[in-house]
Amino acid sequence: MPVPPNTYVVLDIPSPIAERVLAIRERAADPFRYSLPAETTVSGSSGTGPLAPDEDLDGVAAVLDRIATETAPIAAAFGAVRRFPESDVFYLAFVDEAPLRALHRRIAKSGLRFQPTPFPFGPHCTLRTRSPVTDAEAADLFVSTVPGRFTLDTLSLYDLPPRVAPPTDFMTLLCLLHRVRLTGH
Repeated sequence: MPVPPNTYVVLDIPSPIAERVLAIRERAADPFRYSLPAETTVSGSSGTGPLAPDEDLDGVAAVLDRIATETAPIAAAFGAVRRFPESDVFYLAFVDEAPLRALHRRIAKSGLRFQPTPFPFGPHCTLRTRSPVTDAEAADLFVSTVPGRFTLDTLSLYDLPPRVAPPTDFMTLLCLLHRVRLTGH
């Protein structure tokens, strides 16, 4: 079975940090972001781009399983809120990006094929993508913090099919295709 065309590899943010991220998303009044789990994309929105839609799902899962057995859980902490240049996209940066960049490189060099993306890889956790943003909303996001250290140990493969929102309710369809724990040393 081929992977769907909008398939991403992410590390799930664990509880209770995930709930703190979701609280900021809710306060930012971005129903799309709030409807998604708290995560950091390691392959999809930047760097490699989403998986090529002709990749075999079982083959992708096998590659991710192998990478997960070779990758130790990642100790992490969030730093400051930043804004992508020329956009209304706000995100939490990581204090130490090195282990996330290493995982991204492992996936990029795994033999899997990806769709192109114009954005270089930058580890982050998106807080808001809704436009436009007022100066007051931006200021509120910039002072947001998510204190505490946490461990990223769950690698998930998600499909985010493009959908048109109904006129009265916002609906997000997110399909979990595969999940594996990082167990390397």
